[in-house]
Amino acid sequence: MAGWHGLPPTTHEFTPPVELRTPTEGVTESIAPSPALWVELEYPNGSRQRVRGFAMAWTATAVLAQWIEFSIAREAWVRADQCTRRDIRRAAPDT
Repeated sequence: MAGWHGLPPTTHEFTPPVELRTPTEGVTESIAPSPALWVELEYPNGSRQRVRGFAMAWTATAVLAQWIEFSIAREAWVRADQCTRRDIRRAAPDT
């Protein structure tokens, strides 16, 4: 039997992080594969959470970061200093 087994993940506790306004100029959009990042999300209550994500777009000072939380893709514009590059090891192709 295909489909979800058990209760689906809940999103009622999701709190969006502090987000910058969407830039209107100087935006570079990512092409596949998007650069992998560690993103230090900041929340209105002052807490922080480090997540694995990807850079979907960026400017000189901001990054549109995408991550998975509660099994749903989330995204937010964050300050560039909240992001660091993350290395993804790719498996060697079978020969």
